[in-house]
Amino acid sequence: MRYFFVHILTVIAVESFQFSPYARRSLQSFRRAFEIESDQSSETDFEEEGMLDETFFDAAEMDANCHTYPQGIPEDHYVMKYFSVPPGGFGCLESVSEGRVTADLIARVGLSGDNVTVPVALMLLDPETYPSVSKSRKTCRKGAVIVNRGPLISNEATGEVEFNQTTCFQGKAIDRVYPGDVVGIQRQMHGGFYPGFETTKPQYELPVVYEDDHFAIVNKPAGIIVYTQGKGGSGPMSIRGALPLVLKPPKRGTKEIMRRPELSHRLDRPTSGLLVVGKTKPALIFLSRQFEDRLVNKTYTAILNGVPADDDEVHYTEDAAKGDTKWNQIDYELEAKSAVTFWRTLKSLSCEKAKNETLTVVEMMPKTGRFHQLRRHMAWVKETPIVGDRDYDGGGLSTRLRGRGLFLCSNRVSLAHPYFNTVEGKSEWEELPDELKWANGTIQLSEDGSTVEVHATIDVPNKFTSFLRKVETQNQYNSEDEIQESEDEQE
Repeated sequence: MRYFFVHILTVIAVESFQFSPYARRSLQSFRRAFEIESDQSSETDFEEEGMLDETFFDAAEMDANCHTYPQGIPEDHYVMKYFSVPPGGFGCLESVSEGRVTADLIARVGLSGDNVTVPVALMLLDPETYPSVSKSRKTCRKGAVIVNRGPLISNEATGEVEFNQTTCFQGKAIDRVYPGDVVGIQRQMHGGFYPGFETTKPQYELPVVYEDDHFAIVNKPAGIIVYTQGKGGSGPMSIRGALPLVLKPPKRGTKEIMRRPELSHRLDRPTSGLLVVGKTKPALIFLSRQFEDRLVNKTYTAILNGVPADDDEVHYTEDAAKGDTKWNQIDYELEAKSAVTFWRTLKSLSCEKAKNETLTVVEMMPKTGRFHQLRRHMAWVKETPIVGDRDYDGGGLSTRLRGRGLFLCSNRVSLAHPYFNTVEGKSEWEELPDELKWANGTIQLSEDGSTVEVHATIDVPNKFTSFLRKVETQNQYNSEDEIQESEDEQE
């Protein structure tokens, strides 16, 4: 009941009233966090008996070994179990079904012992799983039934029996089954990813940068939304919808697993880069608190339209600037809340289409997480909008740099590991072989040796380098033309 009222109130607040985009997202995040908490409490009784987790692990291991099962249709489906219709048919349907197949049904549909519909065949072949016609029909509607005309064929290479891919078909409620046919129950499987998601992989690539049994970091491409408005935020084209199809489920024995991995923060649709994902409930809570307490260090790379002015004073912070590198600071409130961004210039290059005929490549490190903070700080405070930012570039001549998307990428993130810093997790981590313990340099110990940290880094997208290369090439041509013109004038 508590969940029902909170859910209704947040839906009304988000959908009916006029909030700023940041406030709207906060309410949606609150609702999603509450759903996870409520889901955890509702599953407690089952988890104490080990039923829920064991079912998940069984399904996950089955998915990982999907190629050991007969191929179904379409090609990403596999047959989990199958039954052969007796050569002589089922005999008296009322008697065999113990009255569940009624005389009225037999007369109305035109059934006989050697001519039954797929739903009735399921009731007769597997009465415990399919005690009623309605349940059998529901299974058919899901595309979970496959029918092979006649006996199965044998694979000459492996010796295993197979469904004949040229003659078998997905069984519908109106289809008929005859003596000697084989009826199978199939399910979609993805070969080692999260089980139970009846969908196909998204059309875009979602590379996994780091992953273990407790959390993961993925590389979000630009132009893909993190959550959709409907379907609980997990539409087929969203990052949330794609996560179960690219991440591996936790191995058996992992505590407080979640049925699907959940994002602990988000990136704007046009922004590319690193997203942190929780795979267990304690990990998700730990990660979310790190973001809330501003303990996660995120670094973005962007290309600016113009030359941002450096500060008069040098700014250093313990985590934002180390060594002798100078960082500039923007301290400018957004929505009447503190918003702080550290930034520094990496390189500048000439560009005729840019403001002041200059493009500037910068690194930015937000210390707060306000709505469109980096984009608004650069556009409003420094008056150098990020290239391709249709919302804040001001239009006009800036439109000449549009067309390639937003040049903003979250390419570095550092945070404390959500499990390896617990008592149990630290002991487990110390026993890992070096290859897993350090994850090729992604996992490190803090300077004082007290904290297991994860440091993930990716290259900026190819469009960054190709765009800058194109600008530099154009500059080279312009320079050569100027030299030629100067030589012609001297002659």
